[in-house]
Amino acid sequence: MKRKKFLKFLGIVPFVSIDSKCRSQEEVNDTGEEQICKTDRDAEGPFYKANAPQRSIIETEGTALTIEGKVLKGADCKTPVANAIIDVWHCRNNGEYDMQGYKGRAQLQTDAKGNYSFTTIFPPPYSGRPRHIHFKIRAAGFNELTTQLYLNSH
Repeated sequence: MKRKKFLKFLGIVPFVSIDSKCRSQEEVNDTGEEQICKTDRDAEGPFYKANAPQRSIIETEGTALTIEGKVLKGADCKTPVANAIIDVWHCRNNGEYDMQGYKGRAQLQTDAKGNYSFTTIFPPPYSGRPRHIHFKIRAAGFNELTTQLYLNSH
């Protein structure tokens, strides 16, 4: 199976960003590189479940997907947020969410440089919804952020 990687994909509001790049000229830094924008909030949906286990391998039955990212303060999009807690959840390979257990769910913690990574599967589209993964991010001194990462077909 192919392994996909998404680098520096997530940030937090008011902390950070999800691999969306700013397009306005004012937001290009002095090296000509685009800077990361703040991440928009998105619907939590009906399938969030608290107390997911801490683990970096979430689901293995399906096409593998590895996501690596960094949580940054939204004020400058540069300062890492250490020890942020990230809840991740998505449907299983059959298009259903596990509400009895914790398949397709995990909790992560960023390191001192705001980094995190996990391996899971490309969740399938279901009921007219595109492929997506939910994130809920919490850190001391910041507002909680709930958002989603939408994926293209692989």
